[in-house]
Amino acid sequence: WLIHSTLQAEMGSEIDLSRLYNEYRRYAAASPLPKTAGRQLLTLNQYAGHYRDLISMSGSSPVARLGRRIAAYDVTTLHPLTLLISVAEVGDAEKTQMFNDLVSYIVRRAICGLTPKNYNNVFLSALRHLTKSGISSEELRSYLGTLKGDASRWPENSEFRNACICAPLYPGRLDAAKMRSLLTELEGALRLSVKSEECGLPDLTNLDIDHIMPRSWHTNWPLNDGSSAANIDEADIEIILRSGGSLTPKQQLIRERHDTVPTLGNLTLLNLSVNRSAQHCDFLLKRDKLIANTSLRLNIPLIAKLKWNELEIAARGELFAGVALRVWPKGE
Repeated sequence: WLIHSTLQAEMGSEIDLSRLYNEYRRYAAASPLPKTAGRQLLTLNQYAGHYRDLISMSGSSPVARLGRRIAAYDVTTLHPLTLLISVAEVGDAEKTQMFNDLVSYIVRRAICGLTPKNYNNVFLSALRHLTKSGISSEELRSYLGTLKGDASRWPENSEFRNACICAPLYPGRLDAAKMRSLLTELEGALRLSVKSEECGLPDLTNLDIDHIMPRSWHTNWPLNDGSSAANIDEADIEIILRSGGSLTPKQQLIRERHDTVPTLGNLTLLNLSVNRSAQHCDFLLKRDKLIANTSLRLNIPLIAKLKWNELEIAARGELFAGVALRVWPKGE
């Protein structure tokens, strides 16, 4: 994979992995000056250190930080562009800005429900653009800003903010790894916004993703009008909507709850054992578990709450949307 990514970064073209030997021979013979074995080894060695940092995600270099931030998104098609930037003769601040824009591009598209299927073409075209125009954050941002259509565009702030508040993220647009990564970055940003005794971000990879209002809410979580509902009620609503029928006021409340549970405002991270013991409890019992077992900024505001409903979820979603706009910015 190092050689494959290096060839794409050096040649700016698609490399057939199944014909890697022939592709490498083409690369070695392409220059007017012969690429001696020594020169080839120097080139590979130059890329190897950056590739190691990207894959291992260890260290404080810009490319290592990028590796940690995109690990959950499985975007190996980004590696050639990443290496091109990482070996460029520009400062770490400039590299960090470019990597931040790439992370923003990937995360915003995921949260907005846009496909990653065209990333190979997007990132290869970006690589060619930077090779031709010069490697800078201004040029990369300019290129990403020109992308149009759902297959490649960089979502605007309004769309991204709305998705953070209203979209079904988990289950839905994000798998567990992406959702955990998203919440972890939000936790890091929240810690920076307060004068906490523990500013550093601990390892959160072993924490469980929790729906504060559980997906199985019917037993312990009455609707806002005080009535209860059953699983079968949600199934009936789906049938009514598919047939073009109208919902009763109670069915509208059930539908609103169904749509609210998987949104960002209702999601957090908890210790696995705490989540298992509390996940179907009513809110006050779950809150007591939080008081005893959490120190995350994601959860601390919940401790002061007396209730948890759709309005509370929407308010928390708006708060997190504001944080998300800072963590994954887009210059507009």
